[in-house]
Amino acid sequence: MSDRRHLDRLRRRIRAIEGGAREDGAVLPLPPALSAVAGALPWGGLPLAHLHQVVGDPTDPAEAATAPAAALGFTALLAARLAASKGAAVLWCVRRGSVDDTLYAPGLARLGLPPDRLMIVRAADDAEVLWAMEEGLRCPALAAVVGQARDADLTAGRRLQLAAEAGGVTGFLLAAGGRAPGGKGAGTTSVAATTRWRVVPAASAPVGWPGIGPARWSVTLERCRGGLPAHWTLEWNDETGDLGMAAPLRDRSLDAPERRRA
Repeated sequence: MSDRRHLDRLRRRIRAIEGGAREDGAVLPLPPALSAVAGALPWGGLPLAHLHQVVGDPTDPAEAATAPAAALGFTALLAARLAASKGAAVLWCVRRGSVDDTLYAPGLARLGLPPDRLMIVRAADDAEVLWAMEEGLRCPALAAVVGQARDADLTAGRRLQLAAEAGGVTGFLLAAGGRAPGGKGAGTTSVAATTRWRVVPAASAPVGWPGIGPARWSVTLERCRGGLPAHWTLEWNDETGDLGMAAPLRDRSLDAPERRRA
């Protein structure tokens, strides 16, 4: 037996002993409408059995009130696709009684995550949230684990990544916005996840009335192993129930001469 084959056999045995269930190279395919996003990821989709960080803390203070919903919705959509593809539930971990403990079941169901595919853990603090995430990531029966924790560091990120690899479950560490104790922005600390996303609201396209239009999100891939940062504006489609690339906003001021002549 060659040295390479011997090493590969040893690695498989070690993964089996450790309970590893990750399928090397497995990815979550993104919808065709998001081919530009998939193209920016070295794997051609979202890598499974990895930890991903989603940040909703806006750079513009004016977006602070609506930023959490955008980041949470983006995370829920990805988790819902995983639940549908695996036919399993998503474990969602939050701090009990905090501003994060406001999950709205009908809204999650609209994003493709119905109550029968969702299990919620309400923990006492961030330490318990991270513990619950780690335990969930080691359970191959789950489709994904989402955790909302504002106090996570590199050590916590490494532990979650190892747990994801061991259980073959994809994890999302979500910091949907707001302020952590001491005035620090929530979710601004990198945890060395495989990917790091910043998702905040974007201006909707006008549909006849000011401020009314399909929801749009400004999505930035801030960090990606083996990839480069990128940015897109995505739009929610009520008919398909999914995201797509938003068309550029039209400059309505160009219509002014036409309206005056009319």
